[in-house]
Amino acid sequence: MVKEIKTGTSQLIVEEINQTVTITLNNPKYKNALSEDLTPYLRKILKKISKDSKYKLLIIRGQGNSFCSGGNVKKMLTNDRYESISVKSKVNSLIKKQIELTYLISSLKIPTIAVVTGAAAGAGFSLALSCDIRIGNSNAFFLSNYSKIGLSGDYGISWYLVKILGVSKAKEIMFFNARIYSKKAYELGILNYLIDNNFDLELDKIINNIVSQPISALKLIKMNIDFAPNNSLTKSLELEAKNLIKSSMSEEHRKAILKFKKG
Repeated sequence: MVKEIKTGTSQLIVEEINQTVTITLNNPKYKNALSEDLTPYLRKILKKISKDSKYKLLIIRGQGNSFCSGGNVKKMLTNDRYESISVKSKVNSLIKKQIELTYLISSLKIPTIAVVTGAAAGAGFSLALSCDIRIGNSNAFFLSNYSKIGLSGDYGISWYLVKILGVSKAKEIMFFNARIYSKKAYELGILNYLIDNNFDLELDKIINNIVSQPISALKLIKMNIDFAPNNSLTKSLELEAKNLIKSSMSEEHRKAILKFKKG
């Protein structure tokens, strides 16, 4: 049974089913832009999810033919209320906003999936990259577009691109702003899954695969993998040992072994 969670805005739909919470950006007229009418509520719901241990999976997707177009470019020069604010205050404000959005998603203990069935541009690209896994169809495409409007990037796009693709490819994407269509995105590893047919059915299979597994193990696996790139092999071995022993003592492990033995 699907349970709808109140968000405080019609631009955000949040639903819960089988310990999976799905956030749908719901402003298709403006390609689900990260506007001031949407993002404050998105930050609040993410904070709430981060504190609730019952969830096994977070899914983020967009309504209509876009995932998320990033910031609303048309309003970027019309907001004069920030003119009197110091540069330091602006920087600190943006740091806080970034930490409460893409950083929070990346740091969630549970697996996260971005379902991309249209454009993921600018900060919307960052939003998709902040998830552990990205699943798309043939309509999906990714676009930086920051330098085209005289901006340098935010919400972690440079860090995510380097992490996934390496320095040279990250610079190529940010310098030239070419659309990365679904097939190319899959080849590069931006998309983990590209589903051409029976999208909803195949998506459900992937989701069910994840939620059928012991959540305690998935959380520890995510911890191990996130820890590894910035630490030595010996430190990674130490963490893996601690987490494996911890997981081996869990009730979920015992039940999984009994299920495995039964075939």
